[in-house]
Amino acid sequence: MEIAVKTEFLKKVVSCASKATSNKAIQPILSNILLSCDNGSLTVSATDLDLAIECKLPAEVSKPGRITLPAKKLDEIVSKIAGDDINLKIDKNQLTKIVSNKSKFQINGTLADEFPEIFKKSESDNVYSIDQNKLLEAISLTSFATSKFENTSILSGINFEISGDKFEIGATDGSRLAVYNGNLAESKKRKDQKSKQSVVIPWRALTELERLISNFREGNEVVSFYFLPGQVIFQNNDFSLSTRLLEGTFPSYDKLIPKDQPNKVELVRNDFLSALERVAILANERTNVIKLSFTKNSMQLSANSPDYGNATDEIEVKYNGNDMDIAFNYRYMSEVLRNLKANKITLELDNALTPIILKPDEKVDYSYTYLVMPVQLR
Repeated sequence: MEIAVKTEFLKKVVSCASKATSNKAIQPILSNILLSCDNGSLTVSATDLDLAIECKLPAEVSKPGRITLPAKKLDEIVSKIAGDDINLKIDKNQLTKIVSNKSKFQINGTLADEFPEIFKKSESDNVYSIDQNKLLEAISLTSFATSKFENTSILSGINFEISGDKFEIGATDGSRLAVYNGNLAESKKRKDQKSKQSVVIPWRALTELERLISNFREGNEVVSFYFLPGQVIFQNNDFSLSTRLLEGTFPSYDKLIPKDQPNKVELVRNDFLSALERVAILANERTNVIKLSFTKNSMQLSANSPDYGNATDEIEVKYNGNDMDIAFNYRYMSEVLRNLKANKITLELDNALTPIILKPDEKVDYSYTYLVMPVQLR
C-alpha cells in the first residue's frame, strides 16, 4: 500500500474517526483505525462495536491496500505534521512509513483481516433524508437535555421518530424536556411514504454525528439515513456513521406538556440569557436555583448563596398576567437559551408548581417546545 494525501484532509478524517475507537483490552484491534485505499480515494474507519465511523477523502493511490494503525498515535502524528502533503507506505511486515517534508515516522501496523466489518449495504426499502442544517439544529436543541448519569439508561438516548414526511427528536432527563419537529427532505428511495418508525439513539452517537456534519458541510446538502435491525446508519458523500440503538420504550413525553398555560411572557432571548448569567454568579452552587418574579411587563431574577451573598436583576418583558414567582435550575434554562437561534421567545406559565414552557416567538420552519420543571420555593 502506498498513497499520498493532503495533510489537511487526513487530519480531519483521522480526528473524526478516532472518536469511535475503543480502549478496551478485550479486542485490541478496536483501538486501531482501518485505512483502505483504492480507485483514487482513502477510506478511514473505526468502531468500538457500538458506534462506527467511516470517512472518505481523495488520495493519489500508487499501490492499493489495507492496514490498521493505532488510532491515538496516528492522530497525534498527523495533527503535528506541518507539511501540506503526507505520504504513507506500508511494507510486507505491516511497518508504515509516514513522511511529510522533513518529518519521518515509522509505526507498526496490524493486518486488516482482523478488523470487523462495520457497514452493511441497506436492505431497507426506506432511505430517508434530512437537510443537514436542520439536522444540526435539531441535535443542538435537544441533545443537552439527555441524562448524563447512566449511559445504558433509556433517558441517556434521544427519541428519533419518523412519520410520513416529518421527523421528531425528543430528549429528557426527567427534569426537563426538549422536542423538535421538522420536515424530511425528499427521498429518491421511499417505498412507503406513510411509514412510521421510532427508535432511541444513544446521545454519544448523535454528538459524533453533529461533529461529522459540521466538519463535512462543504459539498453536502442532506444527510441520508436508514434503519437495520438494532441499528441506524447516517451518511452523506463524505462519511457514514452507524450506531446500535438503545433497547426499551422511551417515555410518552407528549402527555407531560401542558396544553394550555394561562400566563404568557414575551421577551428577548439575549436579554434573558445575559441577566440569567449575571444573577447565576451568586446562585447556590449546590442547587443552582434562580427565582423569577413576574409583575406587569417586568421580570425580576434573583439568586441567593449562603456562602457568598445574593443578586437581583430585572428586564422588560410583555406580561399582563397575575403577579407570581417561580424557581428553577438556571443551568436547564441557560443551555437552551445559548443554543436557540430565535431572538424572540415566549414563556408559558400557570403557577409556581407547574412546568415552564419555552417556545420561539418568531416565524420558523420547525416546531420546538422546551419544558423545565420548577423547584419548590421554601
